[in-house]
Amino acid sequence: MRTEDLSIAYGDKRAVKDVTIEVNSGEVLALIGPSGCGKTTLLRSLNRLVELTPAAKRTGRIILDDQSVDDFDVTQLRSRVGMLFQQPNPFPMSIFDNVAYGLRERGSKKPRKKILEPIVVDALEQAGLWDEVSSNLSHPALALSGGQQQR
Repeated sequence: MRTEDLSIAYGDKRAVKDVTIEVNSGEVLALIGPSGCGKTTLLRSLNRLVELTPAAKRTGRIILDDQSVDDFDVTQLRSRVGMLFQQPNPFPMSIFDNVAYGLRERGSKKPRKKILEPIVVDALEQAGLWDEVSSNLSHPALALSGGQQQR
C-alpha cells in the first residue's frame, strides 16, 4: 500500500500535508508524533474511514495492489485494510453477539445460532479468549477487560 502526495483537511485545518509513504507486504510501519499531528487521520484515510467525517477533504492518491482505494467497494476495502483502535469499543450486547455480529450482518440471510456457534468458538479460541469467556458468552462484552475486548 502506498500514498502519493496525500493531504487531508477538515475545513480550513490541514491535518495531513503531502505525505508519500509505501508499506510492502510483511513490513511494519510505526507512525509516531505528538497528539494532534495527523497520525490517526492518515490511518483512517487508508480504508476511507475519513470520508465518514463530512468536513474532511482528501487530495492525493492511496494505492492498494496497484489500484486506487477509490475504485474499491468500501466494504471490500475495509475487509482488507482494518484498524485496531487504541480504545476498544464493543457493541452493547453479549460476548457471543459481538463475535457473531459480522457474520449476521454480512449476508441477506441471517445464519442461525446453531451455525454460528462453532464459528464463534473458533474465533474466540484463535484470539486466546475461549478459556476465559466460554462460560460467560451471554454476559455483556462491555464487562470484559480492555485487553480482552481488544483481542
